[in-house]
Amino acid sequence: MVKRKVMGILQVAATFVGTVVGAGFASGREIIQFFTQYHAFGTIGAVFSGLIMTWIGTKMMVYAKRMNAYSFNELLIRMLGEQVGSIIQALLFFITLGMTGVMLAGAGALFGEQLGLNRQLGSLLVLLIGIFFVFKGLRGLLFINSLVVPLLLFFVVLTFWTNQAGPQTFPESGQIRWMLAAFNYAAYNLSMALIVLVPMARDIDDEQVILGGGILGGAMLGGLLLLAHLMMIGRPGIDLFEMPMAEMVRPLGLVMNYAFIAVIFGEILTTFVGNIFGLTRQLHSVFPKFFSIRLAMLALILCTFVIGQFGYGSLIATLYPLYGALCSALFLYMFFVRLPRRPQ
Repeated sequence: MVKRKVMGILQVAATFVGTVVGAGFASGREIIQFFTQYHAFGTIGAVFSGLIMTWIGTKMMVYAKRMNAYSFNELLIRMLGEQVGSIIQALLFFITLGMTGVMLAGAGALFGEQLGLNRQLGSLLVLLIGIFFVFKGLRGLLFINSLVVPLLLFFVVLTFWTNQAGPQTFPESGQIRWMLAAFNYAAYNLSMALIVLVPMARDIDDEQVILGGGILGGAMLGGLLLLAHLMMIGRPGIDLFEMPMAEMVRPLGLVMNYAFIAVIFGEILTTFVGNIFGLTRQLHSVFPKFFSIRLAMLALILCTFVIGQFGYGSLIATLYPLYGALCSALFLYMFFVRLPRRPQ
């Protein structure tokens, strides 16, 4: 019984990390944008982001479990009311659908830029592997994250070990911006993750597993943010690379560099699988008569494939600002939401 609970906690923690940490983190671009450009302020920001994601993420999973929320829709309507909740969940649904298409475009960019292969091959590979795990339901979601997240942890720790932290200074400007950047990172990434974490929490029997997994996952996430930031701080010109983390791994040799590219691919895959899992629950809960679980999955997968054809850069430029503003407002509201009482 104890072993099963520990395994459950580890799986929830890995899914927490794998859902929040996507290809943007694994490539290093998000770390530079939200933390490293602010130098020592960014170090404080990484800790701040880790703490608030742990708190809000665990709180919302426990909330979802206590109200037996089938999807993120039900959580939003419970928190915000029928009208406001329905509007926000519709916006989040379509933006997240677009961001899931971005994952396919990102896989294409990874294959094209890093491996010199056809971009469509990367997108199709994520699609085919993703379909296999998505149709496994919660078991597939937990399994893929349990596989990829330990590999990411290994690479970040190994790369940090071989690239010690550079000098830290407090820049004259950025005293306010670093805090806004840290908050925006937490709001954007956790709001997307909750689309996955809410239905996952409902399917887990033991609230203690959710609580332990949320705290452990948040601590791992904060540690990853901090280590990734520290290894890149003070490295001249690191921000010029499309995949700065890959550049940090390069001194470890060609085999390790390719292995790290595989980890980035894995992070794209976990985000894709997680998003389809959560979006399927949303679509089925709103239109249960029109969409069975499998039909909803297939419809969403087809939509993301079409969206992924528009190109990685253009999708990022269009969707990120809109999603960031909406998530920041929603995340701020979550600070003040009170947990419902535990069912007797």
